Amino acid sequence: MLALQFAILSGLFVGAAAAEDLPPHRLTAPGPLAPRSFELPVAQTAQLSNGLDVLLVENHEVPMVYVNLVVRHGSATDPKGREGLASVTVAMMNEGAGDRSAEALSKASRKLGANLNTFAATDYSGTVLQVLTRNLDSGLDLMADVALRPTFPEPEWQILQSKRIQNLAAAAADPNQVAQRVFSRLMHGDAYEGRLTSEDSYVAIRPDDMRAWHNAHFRPGDGILLVGGDTTLEGVLPLLEARFGSWSVDGDAPPPTDVREPLPEHPPNTVYLHDVPGAAQSVVRVGTFVMDKKDPAADAFFLANRAFGGQFMSRLNLNLREDKGWTYGARSSVSQSERASLWTAGASVVTPSTAGALAETFRELDGMTEGGTSTAGEAFGPLGTEELDTVRNGLLYTWPLSFENPGYLLQQRLMMWRYDLPEDELATYTERMRAVGLEEARSAWQAHLSRDALVVSVVGDAATVRTDLEALGLNIVMVDASGEPITE
Repeated sequence: MLALQFAILSGLFVGAAAAEDLPPHRLTAPGPLAPRSFELPVAQTAQLSNGLDVLLVENHEVPMVYVNLVVRHGSATDPKGREGLASVTVAMMNEGAGDRSAEALSKASRKLGANLNTFAATDYSGTVLQVLTRNLDSGLDLMADVALRPTFPEPEWQILQSKRIQNLAAAAADPNQVAQRVFSRLMHGDAYEGRLTSEDSYVAIRPDDMRAWHNAHFRPGDGILLVGGDTTLEGVLPLLEARFGSWSVDGDAPPPTDVREPLPEHPPNTVYLHDVPGAAQSVVRVGTFVMDKKDPAADAFFLANRAFGGQFMSRLNLNLREDKGWTYGARSSVSQSERASLWTAGASVVTPSTAGALAETFRELDGMTEGGTSTAGEAFGPLGTEELDTVRNGLLYTWPLSFENPGYLLQQRLMMWRYDLPEDELATYTERMRAVGLEEARSAWQAHLSRDALVVSVVGDAATVRTDLEALGLNIVMVDASGEPITE
């Protein structure tokens, strides 16, 4: 044992002596390399004989092709009393189509080594096919059936309906999902994004409703085919024309969803609290609507948000997780919709630290432009040049890697198409991000994030957290699991 200890100590001394003899460049951590040039994949466009737009981005590194058929309609079109109609309609498209049952569709897809799925978001929905290049022809046959000729069989709907209702019951026992429903209702109110699914709304939906929704909203004039991967425009266009070129729908298209529905107003300094007796954690969320994606300040705000809470090394996460140890992770994000961007921040924190986490979130919000003093009495500055550069470089150095996956590029093109973003949105991305200055980032943050405009929700044990929240000078409004006020 003594010999081992002597050997270890000797090694330490030798290592220390050796370090003194190293040249200076060996004692300093290397800096980042200069950015490499990056050529964005070129998008080619065409149109089928029925007017359906086609966009193709080639990538021949892997023998795989991605095909997305997307229409400009999603859950925003759900009628009152049948919330969830768009979502279940699109889900049911994969449960029987053409002359194939749900089981036959699944077997045919597996035989091709393909993934054929459907999706519905607030502002768009569609089908997506991922298939080996050699099986593209057969894969498109399946996709065309699912997209254009769904059968909506009653037995499959009974199964899906039961699952959706069971999921609602499970969600009611999950504080994070309750928090999402509460926050959505608080932010959007009676506008379409705030209308929540329920057991009654699922029971009210019938297969005939799905057929009517599909007929009204799946139309070539409102759609686009996004193709990426190992194919060419000359090769894929005849295949698409054969399946989708004769697609037409009788009747007039429905009017666009009114995105100007009024949003609820909330008094400042208010916390909406949903009680989960005995909860070990509280789900804390704050949010507000900010600028549209087309706003000139959008890029500056996005970078500022990454510094605040948009990455692991952000101010919010380093404070609540690394310094305080109150949470596994705290984040903030900006989500795009047709109305405006919604900024949210939050975390699941240990119950005794609920008010403290909210106070620290406010402190970090103000500190982005004003600096401040931590709970330990240490001063910290506002967003600085080095911090902004670190955030920017971390984003831009890794961004090109995303395009190794054709699916990512198609998703970006989908967003450009759906929200009418400029054609050079991606091509100018790096240049725009590098052009954001420090004062521009601070100004965007300060202009679009007002403490008085924040909506604050907490899902947790009211008996434990309420007094501490009131001590912050906040008014408490108790709400149920759907975000509706409870009369006390």
